[in-house]
Amino acid sequence: MPVIWNLRGRLKERGITRASEISRIILDRTGYQLSVQAVCDLLNAEPKMVRIETIKAFCDAFYFRLSDFFEVVPIAAQKPQQIRGQRERPDSLKAELGQLASGAGGKHSQKSGLSAGIGKVDFAAFYPDARKFS
Repeated sequence: MPVIWNLRGRLKERGITRASEISRIILDRTGYQLSVQAVCDLLNAEPKMVRIETIKAFCDAFYFRLSDFFEVVPIAAQKPQQIRGQRERPDSLKAELGQLASGAGGKHSQKSGLSAGIGKVDFAAFYPDARKFS
């Protein structure tokens, strides 16, 4: 899952940009000691893991919620899902279906299921009275 790490941006909005200042504020407000190097690492790149105590210290010191500076985006929200069961057809099958749909299929008539057109469904075959309502 992709992660959006916005800690630097959220602190910048509040006018705090230096790691030493952040470390001092966290120590003063929460009593949690965080090294300047650790703060630099959190500001400059998305960490692979973060201790719960560190997250709590940032939230308490700067009145953040976790969602203010850290967001996990599910993959499903990033790209549309392919319809279940729908797969890419081989080129030979595409050509054959194209011929059938255009009426060049020889023995298949226009009323057959394949030649009715790809993606079109004749609901009258399922419901005999369907044509009365359309």
